Amino acid sequence: MGLIDRYTHLIPYSAISCGKQNKKVFSQYPWRWMISPSRPNSNSWKQNCNGYAIDNGAFVYGKRGLPFDEKPFLKDVDAFGEGADFIVIPDVLYNAEETLAIAERWIERLKGYPLLIVAQDGMVRKDLEAFTSRGIGVFIGGSTEFKLGSMTWVADLCNQYKVLCHVGRVNSVKRIALCLQAGAHSFDGSGPARFEPTCRVMTRKLCQLEQELFKRGQDFAEIKNKYIKTSYAPDYLM
Repeated sequence: MGLIDRYTHLIPYSAISCGKQNKKVFSQYPWRWMISPSRPNSNSWKQNCNGYAIDNGAFVYGKRGLPFDEKPFLKDVDAFGEGADFIVIPDVLYNAEETLAIAERWIERLKGYPLLIVAQDGMVRKDLEAFTSRGIGVFIGGSTEFKLGSMTWVADLCNQYKVLCHVGRVNSVKRIALCLQAGAHSFDGSGPARFEPTCRVMTRKLCQLEQELFKRGQDFAEIKNKYIKTSYAPDYLM
């Protein structure tokens, strides 16, 4: 089975803090936004927005050695949760045990929203299957080594349970190819928002893939509607 048979689309998300030139390049392809508590304090991102998801911000807190602050995250959930493609359950950077320990509490607090559990270093299939079997998708995070080594088995697990497989920190054409090969459904990265050359190259690649791999003549409005909110799995997986 080839790529064109397995994958209908690969949906890209980017951070929203970008310059005018980047926005011009973004407009050449229907990128969606990954909003985070670390973004600039502005709601202007909703103008001409193709869609969005809500990150919890734990990655930035963790990289800075700061404790997770739930208030900005919950503020985003209250304001924008209803229209989000998905919400990333708060996690602990590079710590599988603590991420799993806090997950159930957050799942209860975020009941009713489409959710993703973050896969961290050390997690195995049985850890994530406890969530995918309940309709919760997976955000592949963790170290670069874990991410690259886990894409295929996590995507296979998500496909088995018809839930979303999302890959974080995808900032190159090479990573896009790896997402496709693994069978992931979406990805995000801050690189396209921060660096105009990265934005240009990745957007060009997505346009190329649209022509070469995905169904010809298929409007993106139709594609994005394949995020079914009750299970938020693309229709082609049903």
